Amino acid sequence: MNKILVISLDKRFKKFERKVKNTALKILKILKKTNVSLEIYLVNSQKMRFLNKKFRGQDKTTTVLSFEEPRNFILPPSKFKRIGEIYLNLTNDLRLATNDRRKLSVVSCRLLVHGLLHLLGYNHQKKSDRIRMERKERKLLKFLITNS
Repeated sequence: MNKILVISLDKRFKKFERKVKNTALKILKILKKTNVSLEIYLVNSQKMRFLNKKFRGQDKTTTVLSFEEPRNFILPPSKFKRIGEIYLNLTNDLRLATNDRRKLSVVSCRLLVHGLLHLLGYNHQKKSDRIRMERKERKLLKFLITNS
């Protein structure tokens, strides 16, 4: 069992909360991860720009940011291992919305996969790491698309 909290920091994204949570739970299940806890924040471009500037020094918006839980951070006892936070910019999903306004776009699914893989230790600093991460992203996204 895993514990995922999805919070909309923009009321327009409230309708995506359940889909984001269910998609994240599916990803963790595919990866055979249990007793994991994380928070996912749904934000707009303005908030994402602020976060990107504050934490990465880049004065521009971005699509996804992941923040790993600090290793020595003291947390109350829990059966769940807190792995961090993901910030997803869903502004494009509002533009791409179809008849089902709760539907998460393929792009946002990919961003969620990308952010979650970062929290699980994947990165793209070296070419070999990037290839490994992109391969895992493609595999997960293919599974999510064909089984949704």
